Amino acid sequence: MSKINKKSYRLPIGILFHGKKIWISELLSYLIATTILGIFMVLGIIVLMNELKQAKLAGSISSMHKEAVELGNTCSILQQKNRIHKILTKFAKKKVSDTTIQTLTNVLYSNSRQFGYDPLLLLAVINVESVFNPKALGRFRSGNLSGAMGLMQLKFATAQETAAMLNITLQSPEDLLKPDINLILGTAYLAKLISRFRSFKLGIIAYNIGPEKVKSTMRNKEELPLNYYKKVLHAYYTLEQFIATDTTIIQ
Repeated sequence: MSKINKKSYRLPIGILFHGKKIWISELLSYLIATTILGIFMVLGIIVLMNELKQAKLAGSISSMHKEAVELGNTCSILQQKNRIHKILTKFAKKKVSDTTIQTLTNVLYSNSRQFGYDPLLLLAVINVESVFNPKALGRFRSGNLSGAMGLMQLKFATAQETAAMLNITLQSPEDLLKPDINLILGTAYLAKLISRFRSFKLGIIAYNIGPEKVKSTMRNKEELPLNYYKKVLHAYYTLEQFIATDTTIIQ
């Protein structure tokens, strides 16, 4: 009969202690490995859920940021249109209907965005040219008609040239008495002059006396007439002051 090793004994849970060595049964090893794997799976699921939550949160934040930007843009548009509308109501109320004022507001805003100019500049030119009268007819000092018509006092030949550039058809000079057409063509012509001379100041002067006159004056090294330019600037600052002091205008 063999001797019993008194140093070895088995616990009921499948662990065998033999001296300084520990033997774990195959079943217990499987259970331990399964448990560890289960723990890692649970941790993986938790991490995945957190990632999904963070991705969803990031998407929500991005969407909120986009909405905030769009809202900011909308507010900016409303502010600009409100300023234009207030000025037209103040200075052109007796000369045009409320419907026309609304149309002019939209046209002025669109044109200022398209050509990259402050709408107050366009309003200042209108103020100097026609005092916001869409039916204004330009006259020479002698009293004879100059041919300039409408809000921005365009001549038909100039208007036709600008209209062709914009693919707009003019039927007759009377079309220039339509506020929206006059504004579109007048703004495009002014933008063209400023771009041509690469100067805000020279573009404004050329709008008044003509580009060829500006070129010949500069070529002959003569002084340019500044009276019209100063009037436009004065009108601009007057309108700017009106906006600054009118508490009903959305700032």
